[in-house]
Amino acid sequence: MNQVLIVMKKTKFELDIEKYQDLNYYKHITKIQNNAFEKIFSSHIRQLESRKFLQEQVFPKGKFIFRDELENLNPQNFDLIVALGGDNHFTYVAHYVNEVPLLGCNSDEKTSIGALLGFTPQTLKQTILENWVNTKIEQWSMIYGLLEYPNGKKTQTVSCVSEISIRNSSPDLTSRYILEYKGHIEEQKSSGLLLYTGAGSTGWYASCVGLRDIEEESFPKNAPYFKVFSRELSRRARQNFKFTDFVVDTQIKVISEMYGGISIDCLPERIYDFPPGTVAFFQLSREKLKVITPQN
Repeated sequence: MNQVLIVMKKTKFELDIEKYQDLNYYKHITKIQNNAFEKIFSSHIRQLESRKFLQEQVFPKGKFIFRDELENLNPQNFDLIVALGGDNHFTYVAHYVNEVPLLGCNSDEKTSIGALLGFTPQTLKQTILENWVNTKIEQWSMIYGLLEYPNGKKTQTVSCVSEISIRNSSPDLTSRYILEYKGHIEEQKSSGLLLYTGAGSTGWYASCVGLRDIEEESFPKNAPYFKVFSRELSRRARQNFKFTDFVVDTQIKVISEMYGGISIDCLPERIYDFPPGTVAFFQLSREKLKVITPQN
């Protein structure tokens, strides 16, 4: 792989300093937050070390950028894109890669689980020294939506890697919507809808249903379907409704009865308005996300 793009995320410390400017005032804020400065700054140092390690020992000829520079690049000019950060950073970068293989590298494994990330800087170096022999390219399924607004405007969302949240814009208000799937129509009130892929099945969905209640069958990341979960329905509604926790293998239609929003992969940069009367159609994308992962 001759042309490698490494997309770094800024650390929390870097982002906070940009916001607060004054280091002493920032330390005052973190002192109120249970003396969090040392934890934040220690993670910052570890992430700087990860960047340096990749630059000096893994990809000395690679192009290193922060993710806000992705808009100015053509991903097709690279053979590999590396997302150096955590899971949310990985999904953000995934929205830009198109057909280029993507690799997730955890920038701070001490504080980040990195469920979607296959490598650390050290294991990535070893993998390259071994000429990638113990790796594979997985084809992950993604979901996208087509939105039709009452004023005639139409919008297509970016493709989702892990989950899509549909809910009222005010978290204290009930989410109201109509579901239509395979000829059956159902009106619901809940705290929101969650659409998720195999990559997202152990994340937000696991928190919603409770770890003890997660289904045991495999939900592979390349599954030819996605799933939908209605969040915080009443017990009676969950017993009587047809669409509460189900598989979608074609297209599902959602009609808004609220001033809501559609969030893609929990990213604030990927929120679409969902006002009353807006119709959304969700289905699997024809394109797959190509992800390099370890064999085992």
